[in-house]
Parts: sequence; structure tokens; C-alpha cells
Amino acid sequence: MLYHRVPSDLTESSFRGRVLSILAAVSIGTLFILETRAYFFSTRLETDLSLNRSTTDDEEPHIRLNLDITMMDLPCEHATIDVYSAIGFQKNITGHIRKYPIDSDGVRQRYEARNWHQDDIELWDPAIVETIEDLHNDGEDAISLDATSFPYALEHFSSIFVKFYTDKCENCEDLAPTWEALGEVVTDTSMQFADEHMKENDIDPNHYSDDAYETLVNQMAPVLVTKLNCSLHPSICKEQDIRVYPTMRLFVNGEAKGDYNGHRTIMELVHWLGHIIGKPGELKMKRVADLASKRSVRNDEEKEWNDALTKYRSPWGSWQPSTRYPGCQLTGHVMVDKAPGELYLYAESYGHDIAAHMTNLSHIVHHFSFGELESIQYADEQQLPGVPSGFRKSLHPMDGNVYVTEQLHQAYHHYLRVIAMEFSDSHLFKSLREKARRVYRILQNSQLSIYRQNIVPGKTKCCIIMQAKRLFHFRDHSHLFCHRQLIEVKFSYDLSPITVSYLEVSQSWYDYLTGVLAIVGGVFTILGMMDTGLSSVSKKKSYYY
Repeated sequence: MLYHRVPSDLTESSFRGRVLSILAAVSIGTLFILETRAYFFSTRLETDLSLNRSTTDDEEPHIRLNLDITMMDLPCEHATIDVYSAIGFQKNITGHIRKYPIDSDGVRQRYEARNWHQDDIELWDPAIVETIEDLHNDGEDAISLDATSFPYALEHFSSIFVKFYTDKCENCEDLAPTWEALGEVVTDTSMQFADEHMKENDIDPNHYSDDAYETLVNQMAPVLVTKLNCSLHPSICKEQDIRVYPTMRLFVNGEAKGDYNGHRTIMELVHWLGHIIGKPGELKMKRVADLASKRSVRNDEEKEWNDALTKYRSPWGSWQPSTRYPGCQLTGHVMVDKAPGELYLYAESYGHDIAAHMTNLSHIVHHFSFGELESIQYADEQQLPGVPSGFRKSLHPMDGNVYVTEQLHQAYHHYLRVIAMEFSDSHLFKSLREKARRVYRILQNSQLSIYRQNIVPGKTKCCIIMQAKRLFHFRDHSHLFCHRQLIEVKFSYDLSPITVSYLEVSQSWYDYLTGVLAIVGGVFTILGMMDTGLSSVSKKKSYYY
């Protein structure tokens, strides 16, 4: 027989046997409970490396890039996001991006700012068919200001409309005929006021010299139309915080009242001026509007349109107050290609040339990550044994970092190595298994890029080989090369071809059963050996005594 059974009448109970039996029962019970608990409640984490799977029908061809960044000194109307990759590019992304103005104290405003429809603005008046040279044949009606005449005009004239521009600015050149025509309309109206003034006061026109008559005309004008070249007078433009060209700013009683951002037609400009100046020049501006209508309207249809414009359109949409919010918080997400690429944050405005030398791109990164937010939250909250130290921080290593450029002509460039990581479980029942969660670990390095200080739109030359490009070097490595003429915050990301998989594995049922049998057999075997040994010792002692 394989298993022998000793008859009960041949067995003998003893105190030692009872103790060992109790010890065996306690040991088997304790180990059984621990083994069962480990089977149902304990898991281990297995790591595996594999190449990224090719895109399938069930897998999106894009990765979600989450961002929440505050630009400390870049208005929302100029803040722009572009994404470039080896596959394609996305310009001026606004679909899933929200922009919130930030005041000078760093407080976010409740309302949302957007610049989606800036490309609807007319950049010049199509009714003005003359060139700027033709309009200058009888003199310049838009008065040119300089470092001396600008403060004088602010002090001695109640309302001044100034166009800040620069040389070789295409948008400025497009606006020049319209602006000169506006000055011509205001000057012609002011001459009518001056003639009426002399007639009412019985003043002989010959009493005035040409300079005196010009001064009288300027004094009678409801608003003085002027222009200032920032290429010749950069200190004035820097003092006025001019960041885009052209900037059309209205000064009332020496103080900046606001900037004009509407359609660049004579009727729109006059309509806006009439509302902003208000009661003091209302009657005079009505005369200006009548003359502007005759100057720019070519048919009855346009006349009806201008009448409707004057009656119904509100000018406030074209008005940007001088107390604008200096910063902007950009929050949302962008779907980027699964390929190495770059995300750019920079200043851009339709119809304007950006003053690159006045661009400050200091920023705060509140959040920057790749992947679905639910997966990131899962990885942050779950206690996952076996993952590398600092793993959770590496999912969004830039969060809370502040990147301040102490001087102009500087911007931070961020270089990111993105590694895909997957977490999944092997539950006993497939229906209870969770879908693998994918997160992206980021290895990050930031460098300060220093740009040339003479970057001015249209005038910059990087080097003899490549013109109109950007020149900068990295502080850490002192590399020197040319690139496009933009001061920008750059996030350059490179996706690793390797995926790190973490599989949460639980004990299999056959391992559990084997463990239980091993516990029972092992305890009985060990205690049996102990009993045999103790019996041998007892017999030897009784033999000697």
C-alpha cells in the first residue's frame, strides 16, 4: 500500500504530541490566511520594454498636449500658439485654447479674451485710389511728429490721433494712403471752420501769414491727425509701450485714451473718433464725417451702407483702452502628431508688424503634460509599487516653474524627451480588467536664448549667407546659428520609440493551490521531523539513566 494507516489501538497520546498538533494547526491556519490574502488582495508590478505600436483603427494618430501657461507681459490679442511637426503644422490654434487677461497684479479676469476674427479687418480703404506720393503733391496733411513736437502737441492740443509706424513695415505702407486721406479730410474741414471763424469775427484773411493760418487751422481741428516714425524716434515709442506697427492711438488732454483696432477705412476711423471724443467735438466731427462720406463714397449703395454704419454700429468693438491688461493666461489642449515637433508661443497680430525688440516673453508654466488628464490623475493618485522614484513629478516636471527674462531680446526654449508608459492589470476575469492607461514621462531641459538687439521688422539681417533671419545662441553651449526672425517661447518635444509597460499582476489560481498544499505538507513534515528528533533524544536519555 502507498499510504499505511496505523490502528488506533497501537497509537499512544502524549503531551508532546498534543503541543505539536496545536502548533501545526496554528501554523497551517496562519499561513493559509496569509496565502489567501495575498491571492485576493496583493499584486506585483512587472516591467516590459517594447517598440511603440503602429497606429491602428482603435488608436488615435495624435497625442493630447495639455497646457496652462501665463504670459506675464503679452496681451491676449497678440498671444499666438503654433505647432510644427515632421508631418504638418497648425497655425494660430484657438479651437481648444482659452485666453484670460491678466492684470498688472497677476490676477486673472473672469471674462475670456479671443482674437479669432482679426482677419476680418480691412487693412486699407479701397475707396482711396491715390498713391501716397499723389496725396503728398499738395503737402502732408498728416503731421509728422518728432521728439520735440510730440510733447508740444500733447500739451497744446486737446485731441491728437497718432499713427506710430516704422520703416519698411508692409502694414504701415498699406495704411499710409488711408491715413493721409484722413488727415486731408480733417484738414479740409478745419479750414472751413477757420474761414467761418474769420468771417464771424470780421478778420481779413490776409492778416494771417501762411504759418499763422496753418496754426489756426490746427487749433480749429476737432482732432489732430499725426504720425511718428519709431525707426527715427525709438525712445518715444518705447516710452509709449508701442509693441505693434502701426499703432493708432488717440490722446485726449495729454493722456492716452485708447488704441484703434477696427476697419482701417476713413468712415470707420471718423465714426470711432466721433464716439470716443464725445460731446466737446461732436458737431465738428459730424462735419468731418459728412466730408469723409463725400471723399470715400463712390455710389448710392455705399452711401446707404455708411449711413447704416453710423446709425447702428457700435465703435466699442474697435476700441482698445490704454489701460489694457498686460498679461494673458492660455489654458487648454492641443492635439499634436505622434512625431517630433515644436510648439511656439509668440506675439502675432493680423494687420500689424510686431516690435520684436519690445516683446517680453516671461512666463509661468502652471501645467504642461502629454496624454489624457484622467490617465495622469490615475498615475498621480494610485500607489504603484516598483515605479521609478520621481515618476509622478516627471509626468509634468515643469509645473509651477517660472521663467523670467530679465532683459529684452531673450526667450526660453524648452527641450522635452517624451517617453510613453502604460499601466494595466491582469484581473482573473477579462470583463473586470481595466483598459491600459497610457501616460507620458517627460525629461526636460530649458535654456535661455539670447537674440540680437537690433531686430526690427523688415530691417534685420542675420548674416551674409542668410538674410532676414534670427540670430541667437544658447548660454549653456554657445551655439550660434540663424533662424526665422521671431522672438518666441519654444517647446521642442521628441517622442521616444520605446514604450515602458507596467503590468500589475496578481497570483494565479494554480499558484495559490500549490501554495496551500505546500503549507499543509510542509508544516506536517517539519513538525513530524521535530517529533521524531525529540523522541530519539528522549529514548537516549532513558537508556543512560
